[in-house]
Amino acid sequence: MPTIFDAHTFALTAHAGQLDKCGEPCMRHLERVANAALARAGHARLSDGLDIDPMRVMQAALLHDVLEDTSRTTTDLQAAGFEADIIRTVTLLTKPACRIAYSERIAALIGSGDLAALLIKMSDTEDNLRPSRIPPDAAFLRERYADAFARLKSAAAVMGYTGR
Repeated sequence: MPTIFDAHTFALTAHAGQLDKCGEPCMRHLERVANAALARAGHARLSDGLDIDPMRVMQAALLHDVLEDTSRTTTDLQAAGFEADIIRTVTLLTKPACRIAYSERIAALIGSGDLAALLIKMSDTEDNLRPSRIPPDAAFLRERYADAFARLKSAAAVMGYTGR
């Protein structure tokens, strides 16, 4: 079974040379999201008594953009030995091939009932809310991400999550 280090290496290789919208290596965003998701999953398990594995959440968080932003596929993830639940979570977090509104993607993610995916998307959205990741003239992005974060947090709370 792959480890967090294997997920990190897979993501690092897949995203090699890619820069995010701020001009930083994509891995910095993935690492911030993974660390935040790990903390959230740890809280869910230890404080809330929820059946969630923080290490598996961290693996999926490291891989959450690999299908969307690289040429890697679910077959590549399977060949690397990643478990079906991790691949499912990564797939849930991947933009669908057909264009749909962001709010609808958030609704579909919430409807999936996958707590790991919700915690990762909360972490991703929170990272996307960083001032350095939103252009000063893009207030609509701040609103979109803030609304998504609130919706995701409420959905996670319904599932028993009490963290931030």
